[in-house]
Formats: sequence, C-alpha cells, structure tokens
Amino acid sequence: MRATKQKIMKSTKQKTPKMEAELLTNLPSEIVIEILSRLPLRTIGICRRVRKSWRDLLGTREFADSHLSKSVQGMVVCTEFDNYEVFAFEDGLDLEDPKRRYKELTSFDCSELGISICNIKGSVNGLLFMNPLSSISDAYYICNPITREYIEFPYEQRLLDEDFNGTVNYGFGVSKVSGQYKVIKTVHVNKSICHVYTLGTGKWRRIPAGPPLGDNKNSSGAFLNGCLHWFVDDDDDSDLISCFDLETETFSTFAHPPLPLSKRHLVIVALGDYLCICDNTDENEIAFWVMKEYGNEKSWTKEFVIRKGYRYCRVRSSGIVYPIKLFKDGHVLMTWEDRCKEFSMLYYSNKTKTSAEVHGVFRISSRMQAMPYTPSFVSLKSFPKEDVSSFR
Repeated sequence: MRATKQKIMKSTKQKTPKMEAELLTNLPSEIVIEILSRLPLRTIGICRRVRKSWRDLLGTREFADSHLSKSVQGMVVCTEFDNYEVFAFEDGLDLEDPKRRYKELTSFDCSELGISICNIKGSVNGLLFMNPLSSISDAYYICNPITREYIEFPYEQRLLDEDFNGTVNYGFGVSKVSGQYKVIKTVHVNKSICHVYTLGTGKWRRIPAGPPLGDNKNSSGAFLNGCLHWFVDDDDDSDLISCFDLETETFSTFAHPPLPLSKRHLVIVALGDYLCICDNTDENEIAFWVMKEYGNEKSWTKEFVIRKGYRYCRVRSSGIVYPIKLFKDGHVLMTWEDRCKEFSMLYYSNKTKTSAEVHGVFRISSRMQAMPYTPSFVSLKSFPKEDVSSFR
C-alpha cells in the first residue's frame, strides 16, 4: 500500500510540469485566454516565449480585452520630458510607508521613439498620447509601453487656414459604443477650430467646434464616461465645463461648483470613477470637488479637504495640485507644481492628516509629469492604416 502510494506521488511529481503544459494546450482558446489574462505582466511575458500557440493568443484582441477588463490602474511618470516609468499600485494594503505602495513595471526613453523631449497629453487603456515639445515638430505619437509599440501621425498646419497665434487644447479617449480611439485638437485663433484624428483612419477631420476653451494647460481633456472635459474660458460662461462626446463628436456644457473666477490653480481630472476638480487657490486648504452623479450639476460635492501648514501639508496656494490616485483607505497621491515650475510628488495620509514627499521611488526632478495609467496589451497593429514601429 505504502509502495503504491509512493509510486503514485513520484509519478505525479514527475509529470506535473508536462501535464500542466498539455492541459493548457488542450483547453479551448477562450479558457486559456481567461487563465493567461489573470497572470502578472512579467509572467505573461515569460508565457509569450514558452509556446508559439500562447504567443499567438497573447497577440489577439480577445486577450487584450480580457486582460484590460482585469487590469488595475497604476501610474506613468515622466521626468525631464524624456524618461518614462510605469508603476503598479498596491491598493489593498493599509501601509503608512508610501514607498511600499509602488512597483515599477517597465520604463523607456524618448530616444527609443526617435524623438528628443515629449509631453504626455493623455492616457487611455494602456495607450499614451504624446506631444513632442520641439518647435519644429508637427507630429504626435501614440505609444504602448507594455507592447513596446508606437505610431507617429502628423498635424498639418494648413488645417488651420491661417497663421497660428492662439491657444491649443488636447484630448485623448475612446468612444463608449464603437470603441474608437480618438485624439482631439482644438485651436482658438480668432475663432475655435476643432479637428479629430481617429486611430486606424490615417487622417484628421474638421468638426464643428464647441465653446472657447482658453488655456487649459493644466487639464488635458479629462477622460471619463466616453467624454473629454475642459474648463470653458468665456466671459459670459466662465462657470461651465465643456464636454465632448467621443461617440457623437458633439460638444455640450454643464456647470461646475462655485470656484474662483481665475482657473490658474485649478485642475479637472478623472479620479477613479468620478469627475474631480482640485482647487489649490485658498491659502489654508486644498479642496477636492467630486461630481457624485455624472452629468448632474447638483451632485458636485466637496468630497474632502487637505489642510495646509507646516504640520499638515506644505503645499502653498500658488501652483497646481494634480491628484493621481485616491486609495481605498482614503490616502491620496498627488503632484504639486509650484510657481517656479518645480515639481514634488506628495503622499497624503488620511489617517494622520499629514502629507510627505515621496522619495526613493520615482526619479524626482524639477521637470516631471505624472498621470494615471492602466497597463494593457492593446496592440497598435490592430488599427489599420497606421505605420506601427517597435522599440526595445
């Protein structure tokens, strides 16, 4: 009896790796996709190299959609306009040490895309919309740091029909029904002009423009619920938010909560599932307004306030506070850009009601950008009429 049991156990140990591989090989593709999509990113990378059949499955839109539905929002950080790092968050842990909340997933440099310095203008489903800062460049880029793919598409100056000397606003998102990824560029010269670039079409289209947006340099089209959002900059309608529906390609407006007339120290972002306005105008507090019911102007709520001062939060009233992540335990990760364009990454503890700079995790520099980022395997090769390049 004992000998038989030992023989069975020995046989099981010897066959386990092979049996596991054969099991996955013989399973229906939809089940294999479901299993692989639940693995960590690095493990998925290993699976890609193990079997050709797995590599083929990992390159399908079905796998990309399955993985994206389970992917947890992290963050992308850009320092000195050329170095990019992607981080995952450990959301479920109640830790007071902010360094233990972040894990680097990947990184890349702008030079790998053949450009010098770049600005992030949007992040949707693992894709980054990037704008080169060179005065001689008229190109834009969409990049997926996980699949290591990017595309370049130009914007022709002739689309403006006149010399440019005005303000520019950008947006990047995906339509709610058709799932089309679109870049929006609005220019206000003597009038507002709006163009749309749909990934997979290879061309820009001009559409009817909405209200003047002014200089929303602090808010690059907050994407939420299939729409992009900016502050309206109009003497008659200064208390409005412009909303662009990516499906219908139409503009509408709704009111924001009572805010200072000047939008200098305000930013509008998507914070989790809510539209959020962060107001750093007051000398004593940072206010976070949240639209609890999307589209309902009466649902704006001052969700929480961070007190300023040496004991609490050392952010001054000047500058922009950009919320990145609201953790389940109420802690907040945010960046602060002061009047001298110096950046800090701050972590606010809802438990102690104090904040501290985050050191030793990110490559903190005087020039830094950070925004939410959800890792995905959405391949740019799935968009026709786009010239896709790869980088290491």
